[in-house]
Order: sequence, then C-alpha cells, then structure tokens
Amino acid sequence: MRVHWKTLFLFPALALVSCADMAETDTLSAQAPAANDTLTSVEASLAITQEPATGQEPGDLDPRGSWADIQARKQKRQLLAKNYVSMGDAAMNRGDYEGAMAHYADAFQLDPESRDAREGLRRAQSAAGGEGWTWMDSEGVAEQQSLRWAAARLKVEGLMNDGDRAMRLGNHADAEAAYTTALQALRLSPNVANDDLNLAMVEAKLDAAREARISGMEAEMRAAQLQSEMELAAEEAAAAQYFQNQIATLFSEANEQFLNGFYKKSLSTLDKILQMDPFNAEAKQLREVANEAWHKQTEVSQARRFRQNWQEIFDEMKRLPVPPKGPVEFDLDHWEKIKDRKPIDIAVEDDVFDPEVARIQDQLNTTAIQPRFDNPVEEIAENLAALTNVNFIVSRAVREDVDEDVKQISFDHSKDMPVAQILRIIEDQTGGEIRFLIRNGGVHVISAEESNTGHVLRNYEVRSIIRRLPDYEIPEVTISGSGGVEFEPEPLNEDREATLVTEDTLLTILGVDDWEDPATAQIQEGTLIVYQQPEKHSEIRSILDDLRQSTNTSVEIRVRFLKVEDSFLQDIGIDFRGLGNQATQGIDGVGTNVAFDDFGTDPGQYLGTDGSAGLYFSEADNNLNILGRSENLYDLALGAGNNSSSFLGDTGATDDTSSDGLTNSGGLSLQWALLDDAEVEMILRAVQKSKRSEVVTQPSLMVYNATRATLTVANQVSYVSDFDVEIAQAASIAAPIVRVIMDGVFLDVTPVVSSDRRSVSIDLRPTVATLVRPVRTFQTSLGSGSPVTIMLPEVELQKIRTRATVPDGGTLLVGGFKVIDQQDMESGIPFLNNIPLLSFFFQRQGSYESYRRLVILLTARIIIPEEFAPDFEDGSAY
Repeated sequence: MRVHWKTLFLFPALALVSCADMAETDTLSAQAPAANDTLTSVEASLAITQEPATGQEPGDLDPRGSWADIQARKQKRQLLAKNYVSMGDAAMNRGDYEGAMAHYADAFQLDPESRDAREGLRRAQSAAGGEGWTWMDSEGVAEQQSLRWAAARLKVEGLMNDGDRAMRLGNHADAEAAYTTALQALRLSPNVANDDLNLAMVEAKLDAAREARISGMEAEMRAAQLQSEMELAAEEAAAAQYFQNQIATLFSEANEQFLNGFYKKSLSTLDKILQMDPFNAEAKQLREVANEAWHKQTEVSQARRFRQNWQEIFDEMKRLPVPPKGPVEFDLDHWEKIKDRKPIDIAVEDDVFDPEVARIQDQLNTTAIQPRFDNPVEEIAENLAALTNVNFIVSRAVREDVDEDVKQISFDHSKDMPVAQILRIIEDQTGGEIRFLIRNGGVHVISAEESNTGHVLRNYEVRSIIRRLPDYEIPEVTISGSGGVEFEPEPLNEDREATLVTEDTLLTILGVDDWEDPATAQIQEGTLIVYQQPEKHSEIRSILDDLRQSTNTSVEIRVRFLKVEDSFLQDIGIDFRGLGNQATQGIDGVGTNVAFDDFGTDPGQYLGTDGSAGLYFSEADNNLNILGRSENLYDLALGAGNNSSSFLGDTGATDDTSSDGLTNSGGLSLQWALLDDAEVEMILRAVQKSKRSEVVTQPSLMVYNATRATLTVANQVSYVSDFDVEIAQAASIAAPIVRVIMDGVFLDVTPVVSSDRRSVSIDLRPTVATLVRPVRTFQTSLGSGSPVTIMLPEVELQKIRTRATVPDGGTLLVGGFKVIDQQDMESGIPFLNNIPLLSFFFQRQGSYESYRRLVILLTARIIIPEEFAPDFEDGSAY
C-alpha cells in the first residue's frame, strides 16, 4: 500500500496546530534556531513601547499612549513577519521547501495583511508538491486557524479600545460592558491571548470600570440628593416670598380701594388677608378702620338713595296724567336688557346649524325642472344629481330590499317644478317606503326603516296655542220690575275650547297618528313633549311658529260717541203779581194769604208761583176791595227742562250745567210797583240763550284676538223698588227691597282679525243708559200703618247690535241718530194780547230750537308687539 507523502505530512501538521498555545515565539524558536537572535534583538528594541507607564492604572490610560502602544505592537508584528519571510526566502533558496512553508505560515500568522508571506507560502507549496495549496493540506488548516485567531484577536482588541474610549469619555457602564464582552471572548478562545492582551489585563480594566461606574453612581446620587435639597429649599423660599408678595399685593389693593372710597371691597380684601394670615395685627387694625368707614358711607348712601327714591316717586306721579303716545309703549331700559331673550324652544335647542345642509336645501328649492320620467329611483337620483350639482346617495337597502314596483316612478308634468317638491311627491308615491334625507353633504335615498333612527327628545311651549281664553260677560242694563219686561244678557260663546286649537287637534295637525315607533308626542301642563327625528322636529317647529303668529295679535278698539248740539231759546213776558202786606209801614196790602178761586184747583192751593196780587184797590171802610193778578204760564217747561226728548244723558234738570239743552232759567227779572190808593206791581222776565257744543266720549279697549271683552263706565244708583210686609203682634212693618240701577256707557266687543291681518271683523254692542233724574216716587199706605214711598226710576237706553269689518287703523261710522226739538209757546190775556203795543204787557212769548246729533264712530287697530318693539341697532329706539 502506497501512502502519499502529503498525507504523511498532514498528520504532524494537525497535531502541531492542536497543540499550539499563545507562545508563538517558542514554536518559531524550535523550528528556526538561527533566527532567534534576530527576533530577540527586535523584541528588545521594542520592549520600551510594550511596558505601560509606572503607576498608571488600567482605567486611566492616556488615549495617546494607548494608540502608540497599539501602533508599536503592530510594527513589532510586521517586523517579525518580515523576518519570517526572510527566513522563508532563505529556506527556499536552500531548497528546504517545508521549512520555507513553516516560515511563511508564521509570517502570515503575525501579519495576515503581508502580501510577501502569502506569495511565499504559495511558492513553497508549489515547489514542495508540484501544485498549489488546498484546504485539505495541513498548512491550509493551520492558516485558517491562524486567520480565525487573528480575527478574534482584532475583535477583542476592538472591544478593549471601545472600553478605553468609553472610560476616557466617562461612560463607565459602556466601558464595563465592552470589557466584560472582551473577557468572555478571551475565556472562550484562550489562544487569542498574548503578552499584550491577556486575562489579567482585561480583568484589571473590568474591575476599574466597575469601580468607576459604582463611584459615578454614588456621586450622581449624592449630587441628585444635594440638588433635590437645594430645589426644596428654593421652593420653600419661593413659596415664602410668594406668600409675602400676596400679602403685600392685597394690602396695596385694600389701600387703593380705601382711598378710592370702596370701603366694602377694602373689607373683603382685608378678610382675604386674615384668611391667609389669621394673626396679622396690621390687617385686623385696618379692617376695623375700613368697617367704620363703610358704615358711615352706607348711612350717607341710604340717605341719598332715600332722597332719590322720594324724588322718583313724585316724578312718576307727575308723569301719570300724561297720556300715552300710542297703544303700546316700551320701557327702553328694561327692553334693552331683555331684547336678546330667546323663546323656550330655542333655549333648549341642542342642534348646531349646518350651513351645508342649508345650502343643499336652498339648491333643491331653487332648481326647477320639468319632471318627465318613468325610471327606477336609482336612475332618477343620478339625473337629479347631474341637474342640481348635489350628491345623491342611494342606500343598499333601497337597491336590494325595496320592491322594483315601488322603485319604479312614473311622473309627467309639463311645467317646471322645484326639485324639493319633486322629492316630496316621490315620497308620497312610494307610500313613505323611500325617503330623501339631507346629511353629510348630500341627499341620501334611504328606506323607511333606515329613516326611523336618530330620535331626540325636545319640549315645546304650546300654552299660547291650546289654553282656553275666557269671554267676559257684560251686565244687561235694565230695570226689572214686577211683571215688567226683562232683557236677557248677551249669551257667551260657550263652545270655545282653546285660543286656536285643542290638544287633540294640535296632535292631529302634527300627524302623530301616522308616526312610527318609537316616535311619540304628548301634551302635559301646556308643554308638548316630542320624541322624534331632528328633521321632523324642524317641521314641528315650523308648524308651531305658524300657529303662534295669530296668538300674539291684539286689537285696539276705540268707539267715539260724538255729540253735536246747536240750540236757541228766547222767553219774554210780563206778570202782574207780587204785592205783599206792608201795613206796619203805613202801606196796606192783602199779602199772599188771599187765595184766588182758580178753576180746577183745590182751595188753598196756588196755580203758579204764589197767591200774591198784582192790582189792589180798597176804600177806607173796606166796603170795596179789588184784587187782580196776571201770571202767564206754559203747560210744559220751555227748553230741555220739559223732559220731552232727553238725549244721551239728559237729566231733566232746570239748570244749563247738567243738561244737554237750554232752559229758561236766568235772564232779566225786572219788578216795578206803584203804591197809591191803587197798588200795582209788574214783573218783567226776559231770557235769551244760545248754545253750540261738541262732546266726544271715546272709550278705548285692548282686546285679544277672537275673544269677547267689555268696558263699563257707569254709576250705580240704589233705589227702593218695593216693600215686604211683615206682620207681628197686630202691627205691620214695611221692609224695603233695595235694588241697584246703573247708567253710563257700556261697550261689548268681539274682534276677529282676518287671515292677512289687514282688517278686523268686530261684533259691536255699545249701550248708553241714562237715568232720568230726579227719580219719581209713589206713595202708598199699608192700611192702618204709615204710608211708604216706592221709587220709580226711568232709564233711557240707546243700543247698537251690529257686526262690521274695519280696515286696520281705519274708522267706520257704525250708527247714530239726530234729535230736532222746536217749541213755540205763547201765553196771554185774551183780547188784550191782540192789541198792538198793549199786548206786550199782557202776554208771554217763548221759542226754543235745538238741533242735536249723535254719531258713533268705530276705529280698530291691529296690535302686533313685534312691530312696536324698539330697534336699538338703527337708533330708532332713542
């Protein structure tokens, strides 16, 4: 069996590699003793650079010294590698190829970057075997192992360099980690270690790094503790300084407030100081001073306020007689405070106005097209999106779940129609199964089930719409006597249930019966509680706003009773009467004790003024006595005093101050007397009067729309209408029955504003009642008892019952009447009153003419508070 010589050479090479240690120099010395002297000299020449400085710690290496040591070791290895290359060249020249390969391998191990070592190793291998070196050769294995050792050594050296650099920078934790990794690498690969890089040096540097890290941590903890103590002390000092600054600031504020006269504020500021520092003596002392000053200021302020209130009260009393300028007056100061007050519905509103929704709605309202299509709703939505530039989104439920028959829309209209109206018509055609909802920047086409979501709860104030308004009854002005005619009062409108609509009607208008669960609506204590979708809430609010438009409407009604009068009266006449008895003064006379036997009168009663004579002649022996008397009387009183035609308050009084006409009271009264044997006395009375007057009586009444209101301006007069006879112990007692009659002006109206709020229809029922004075009386007896007096009042009534339509702010003549009163009276002595000139002394002539007219004018004005509200923006309020 032939064994190749390379195989024989491989075994010792592997054994050599496996037994190698860190003493590469010893191995080289055994193989090449001739070169030991050279190597020894080179090592001696570089020994200075390998030794560290005396007394220098491993962790305190100078970076410049470390770098110099590394370069020195590198130069030493390069020099040794060159020596091995020279020894290998010498062996090649001698033909010792195996020795050359060993020298070249040693050189390559020392300096893997040496090109000469690699080239020489190839030449020696070629020369020894006649072919190149392969990995199967033992020298190749040795070379690969040497390369691995060299790489491991370089890695360890790099870790050591990193640790040294971290130590220089003070990163002891990083240095400790680098040294620990290097130590572990050396322990795993002991062959990497040499004289310059061994376990003892690495452990020493690791211990130094660990001690430095621990010392650094302790120093950092001490520094942190010291810093914390310093910060705490600084915070305490700052807090104390801040407290003092607060106290000083509050003292300054209290002083400024006290100097400016704000003693109460100064007290509050000093109380804050005492809350912060209860034992502050200065604050206590200043508070006593401020408290005393505040009490004095309060006393002065109260006195000044009392004077102001006193003056304001009297100013208000002076302004009370000033008539208002219009039907509605606003307190500008108060109105400016409440002008921004919002309705309750808006106050509880939680929605935010979305301008995008408003823009889309406006686009749908303003875009008009001719709706002519017979297509599914999906295609219609696409066409409408193109025409309106609004996104239409058809939901999946509409595409898949809704029947095709329902989605097929047939529409043919020849006129333009807004798209919003078209969408509502489509909803009606589909029976509500397809809805159009504006949200998220588009119009969503959804099914009824999808639209029944998103309900919210809101409250609406509806008392002004559903509350019941009372109608006020006016008392019927009449005299109720036994068996007399009695008038029934005007009936009330008892069918009225609410101002506008009832609760059930309101819910019907809102369409509550057609709502789907869970939507609900109910009215409790005048509040409409609705649980519905936000879109439906907008419709409900719009309906309620429309209904409220008529609830804030009132009508100012003015009824003018215009009375015009033009009257003339003249009364001239002469009477022969008035002679008295003056016998005590030497003048005889019969006086007034002689009664004339007038026709139709009882003895002792006078027909006229009295029984005095106007002509008297008597002889000395009283055998002849001639008495004469002449007094011209009218059967009826001349003028308004005859009660023949009362007119709106005629009382039948005899003076002109209390009647509506003229009477013959006053004027000239001339008395002439002749005292001789024959005594004559003549009385001349001459009266002439004229009167022109215009009297306006205008009751005014503010009435709520469609309600009945009354106005009464009257006097109440008590009178004895009858007696109840009570019999006790054979005696009859008359117990009077007292009743009350009223006279004056009574107004009863019911206005109804038209739908356009431009006219008013009014049910007008004015009444004018006049009690004739003095009240007539009637006496009757109770048999054996004393007579009793029963009063018989007389009331004249003028009534109008009518319905009229008056334009807003217009005046309408609703009624009236005219009274013409003419009287021509003459009283005289027959035959004598026909003699010219002489007739003047024996007659009395009177004439009276009165032309009176009553006009009833009706004025109505619709009062809408918003129109009278002052506008502070344009300055019209001021």
